[in-house]
Amino acid sequence: MNMSKFVGQAETIMRTLGLEWEPLAVRFSDEADARGDSTRKLRICEAFDVVRRERTILNFSKENCICPGGRHFTGLEPLPLETVAGVWTRGHKAYESMDVALASLRKQPQPIKRGDFVILGPLSDSEIDPSMVALFVNPEQADRVLGLASFKGAEPFTFYPVNNICSTITNSLAKDGPEINFLAMHSRKLANWSPNELIIAMPFRTFEKALDDISRSEYGTERTEGPKV
Repeated sequence: MNMSKFVGQAETIMRTLGLEWEPLAVRFSDEADARGDSTRKLRICEAFDVVRRERTILNFSKENCICPGGRHFTGLEPLPLETVAGVWTRGHKAYESMDVALASLRKQPQPIKRGDFVILGPLSDSEIDPSMVALFVNPEQADRVLGLASFKGAEPFTFYPVNNICSTITNSLAKDGPEINFLAMHSRKLANWSPNELIIAMPFRTFEKALDDISRSEYGTERTEGPKV
């Protein structure tokens, strides 16, 4: 695969939306990327910030992903829902009880194992199509990229509150469509997120469709007249 494809895609979406940070590519594999770091021990929410700031590639496995929730939601090591509910209830104080946490989690998409590694890196460094792309956006940019992704049609949007960054991976792939993550409080405390930053994630083919419609949509570069009165 010609790497210039991914360089061009990254440049196009950044220029169109005025993004500060390059999109992050997420790929699942049974083998680590030889260019990536497989030893750095991080939480997934920390890793997203590290990749965008350092422009590095990280190979995550169940050995170096230090967050149980991260291993669960990325499918590296799916855990019993009772264990995940305990993290949300006792660790993050996000639910009033285990019963409430379990009831919420059972209504959400469940992760599946897609490979021994989750590889995170800048989109422009991709060598093959990633599984999905995550964009770091403000509210206006979030509206525009979701508008582009919906140009040829959109399904009703489902949002699961009290979600962390790693759950974005599960949710987007399970829905086979865009996912918006408002960045939970504990994620913001662990990394350098601006108060007005969000994450929009989507399967790679959805991202490519959004790119194709930039010139035809008002959410991209097409301009329309205001309503006539």
